[in-house]
Amino acid sequence: MEIFLEMLNRPVEAFERGNKKLAWSLVGITILIMTVFDVMMNYLVNGNDYPVEINLLKLLLLAGLGVVTYLGICGMLWGVCKLLGSQTRIGVYVKTWGLTYIPTIICGVTVVLVEAYFTLFWNNSIWGFVLNILFVGILIWKTILYVVFLKEVAGLGGKKLMIAFVLCGIGILILAFLNMSLGLKTPIL
Repeated sequence: MEIFLEMLNRPVEAFERGNKKLAWSLVGITILIMTVFDVMMNYLVNGNDYPVEINLLKLLLLAGLGVVTYLGICGMLWGVCKLLGSQTRIGVYVKTWGLTYIPTIICGVTVVLVEAYFTLFWNNSIWGFVLNILFVGILIWKTILYVVFLKEVAGLGGKKLMIAFVLCGIGILILAFLNMSLGLKTPIL
């Protein structure tokens, strides 16, 4: 729990420590939210209104794709940063990038709940305003963690940091599009 709170309050120190167990736990929670929790919420909330099929093979496939996506983003971050002179080994990326998943988890839970209870949020200005603030805050938080990650873990600064930010950002957009086209509503990035 101490390491989790450290990631919330002092991400630089958490990245320096690089807790592999916490990183993979956060990735696993994200994958479970985007696969199992999403299907279960739709089944429990909307199962009476329209048929909701629970396809275990599809759930396992999506969970596997979540792991592949995580490894893919770590490899992409490592490759871009390596080209820009980073000396950090790929294993460090794998054991630390998952620490940036706290905003992703919050986003995933929010998306699942809003989709399951969409009639509550439909045409409601107050909920729309609150959700917009929440999503903008999550996006800003994830972006800050992304920059801190590139600076502290990859060891980039100045122009190299800016170039890595843009190139990795393009890679993240491509992976997000692939995730969504494969059926993951919130990309596991």
